Amino acid sequence: MNIENKDSFVDLFLEHYLDRGFGSLSKSEIDTLVMHLLMEHSDLKFKSNYELSLDLQITEARIKSIKHKAKLQFLEEPDDYIKAEFFALLHNSKLQAESRQGEPGKILMVIEDSFVKQGVQGKLKALGHFADNSFNSEIVKISQLSFIDLLESFFTPEERQDFINDVNEVMPDSNAIEFKALLKSFLSGVASKSGEKVVDLGAAFATGGVSELSTLTESIKGFFTPVE
Repeated sequence: MNIENKDSFVDLFLEHYLDRGFGSLSKSEIDTLVMHLLMEHSDLKFKSNYELSLDLQITEARIKSIKHKAKLQFLEEPDDYIKAEFFALLHNSKLQAESRQGEPGKILMVIEDSFVKQGVQGKLKALGHFADNSFNSEIVKISQLSFIDLLESFFTPEERQDFINDVNEVMPDSNAIEFKALLKSFLSGVASKSGEKVVDLGAAFATGGVSELSTLTESIKGFFTPVE
């Protein structure tokens, strides 16, 4: 592995290790601390749990457990982390079109990070929705309605209004369309336009170093701009 900043890694380790007195941390607490530092200061943070299990020579289940404990203990802004990871995961997500029987379409995501998955599920529950991961614990299915409500909850009223104003400038219909209606129309249009049962959503939600809402705004504006 490659440690990006060894001095910072060592300083932070000693700060936490000595916080309650030398030798006071249990083995489990030391493991959690080291995992946190590796995820912050090494190239291991870019690897999957399976790859980490091979590199660190422990089971994938234990990797998940220690990473989860590390986030619970050390994350200072968990909501910001969940939001950032959620939008990063959307880059590889899929849109499942409506079935012939009229069953609403779903967003399919692979969420390996149990902390993020529980955070997303908690937000959905607070909104009166739920995600289905009964088939596979890491594959999460979110209905389009639930997905739209979830996206709305990630942004402030001011951000949503800026989004509405920006997108409505290019809408062929002169009547202004609200946040949820815009997203619903966009998702339905993407599914219909492709003609496929499952569509990649990566282009719409890739972060690319800019804000999540800016990327989404430009994607939707491009979709609705009339072809001359």
